[in-house]
Amino acid sequence: MRFQIKEIGDDGLVVDVPLTEAWLAEECPGVEATLGRKGLRLRGTLTMVGDDVFLRGTVSGEMKSTCVRCLEEARLPVSIPLLTTFVEASDDEEDEEDDANDDVDVATYDGDEIDLAPEVRDQLILTLPLHPLCREDCRGLCPVCGVNRNNTSCKCEEKARESASPLAGLRNIKLSD
Repeated sequence: MRFQIKEIGDDGLVVDVPLTEAWLAEECPGVEATLGRKGLRLRGTLTMVGDDVFLRGTVSGEMKSTCVRCLEEARLPVSIPLLTTFVEASDDEEDEEDDANDDVDVATYDGDEIDLAPEVRDQLILTLPLHPLCREDCRGLCPVCGVNRNNTSCKCEEKARESASPLAGLRNIKLSD
């Protein structure tokens, strides 16, 4: 996702890039998600603002992961707005402090090309849920018998509640007259 700055004209440069499994594996090695059926795509525009480059775009599509409750597939819709200003890298620490306080995301570029991959990666990682769910009301796996409670009901919770009662041991005592 590298673009030459000299290719950005007065009207900007349209960016339309698919994010592949190879890109995901290389840029996001710790992410335990894969591309969904729709995949991911970066669409936007790079425009020059003085010596800076402004990216306005969206990463959209679908990813899939494993539901943390039932271990079935969880589909994760992705729609990430990107508004980033790329400034030329400098050694001046004062400029870097000013950039960190801006409202818009600021990234740096070095030389005559700009790499969008680190910015896209960071936003993607920040957007993905830590605990993906196949659905909001996922009931998960039964901790006793292991059945997926979204598909099948079991009596394990009921039995566990009965045996966990503080008076459960008294059930078997026989009293004589």
